Amino acid sequence: MSGTTRTRRTSGQWRELIDEQVDSGLSQVAFCKRKRIALSSFANWKRKLSAVSIERKSSTPEPSPWIDLGRLGAERSGWDVELDLGGGICLRLRRG
Repeated sequence: MSGTTRTRRTSGQWRELIDEQVDSGLSQVAFCKRKRIALSSFANWKRKLSAVSIERKSSTPEPSPWIDLGRLGAERSGWDVELDLGGGICLRLRRG
């Protein structure tokens, strides 16, 4: 028997380790040595989780924080935009 023990981790635990490595500023090699993690396992999980993340992003688009008002060019004589910010504050923009 070798002197190493295998630790089974969930995908959530791998995600936390990957985030920790990124935040640490260490290379993957240095981080894995410090945490006593097999570099090959770390790299495999990083690749697997990033593929899942990319797949999720492409299948469910996030709502845009922007509202398309269309072209506001010379063909329109003017426009009015009113934003109710709550708390009695209203922002009004007009172009005549």
